Amino acid sequence: MKTKWLSIVGCLMLLTLSACGQDEIADGEAKASGESAELRFGHAAPATDPGGLFADKIAADAKEQTDGALAINVFPGSQLGGEVEMVEQVRAGTIDIALVTSGALSNFVSDLAVLDLPFLFDDLEHAQTVLSSEVGDEFKAQASEQGLKILTFFDYGVANIANNKVDVTSVADMDGLKMRTLENEIFIDTFKALGSDAVPIPYPELYTSIQQGVVNGTDALNVTMTGGKLYEVTKHFSKVNLSYRAGVIVMNQSKYDSLPEDMKEKLDQAVADGTAHYHETIYPEYEASADQLMEDNGVKIIEKEDIDIDSFKKAVEPVYEKHESEFGDIVERIRNAQ
Repeated sequence: MKTKWLSIVGCLMLLTLSACGQDEIADGEAKASGESAELRFGHAAPATDPGGLFADKIAADAKEQTDGALAINVFPGSQLGGEVEMVEQVRAGTIDIALVTSGALSNFVSDLAVLDLPFLFDDLEHAQTVLSSEVGDEFKAQASEQGLKILTFFDYGVANIANNKVDVTSVADMDGLKMRTLENEIFIDTFKALGSDAVPIPYPELYTSIQQGVVNGTDALNVTMTGGKLYEVTKHFSKVNLSYRAGVIVMNQSKYDSLPEDMKEKLDQAVADGTAHYHETIYPEYEASADQLMEDNGVKIIEKEDIDIDSFKKAVEPVYEKHESEFGDIVERIRNAQ
């Protein structure tokens, strides 16, 4: 009986060891097949800005939905470089994902520059409709040709007029103002059309340039008014809604393609859920808090309904005459998309 019992115990041990061995082989095969992945995700925003909160949510959701198999390490505050530099690194595969503005990406996807045109969209809903339509799909296809996978578009912000001289309620008030802009032909032409002197200045030099009188103001987003503390040096803020600024999350195409199908689906879902949360919660809450912060610091906010927007739209017609043909029928299709 004792011998029989020992034989049974021995068999059970062999079965257990065999099962453990199979589990180890399976785990090894899972790792070898790429069923776990670690990605580097860079952006220029502080971690507490809307873009930073958005990136962190995607990383957290992707980890949760894949039970930790997909680890996304987020590097905020330009730790991995400026926006254009990060896009270049995503193309090269030295980082995997970047959150940037469409202006940075337009260096590689030229048609995205159409988004820089003034008063192109009626409102944020119009912009979101366009970027989720065939127009957005075409931008994604062009990006893919450059080795870039656009995961999502989102509302980065709306450019308004901030200055330290005058309340701007019509285009006539823009006359003679020295306005900082990016080194961007459409932005420069827009300010010239409005009667202002366009002065290209890098963003890190903007605060001191206003403070020292080099320029009077800029086409500020709420996030730049607050994050860059421009409310300390510009006390007139007119909600002209001069231009829409799209944000883009872009990934190395080859890296995306190499992920297992179920991991791609879960990453896509994390990005979609994050985008919805950003538009429904993060962005509107930040915009409201930014308005309050500006008012608390003595900035006079002039609402859109108190501004002669038509005078601005008429003034920038030459900008369209000069640039619209560069983008084929995209402008017309954007205007007709509702």
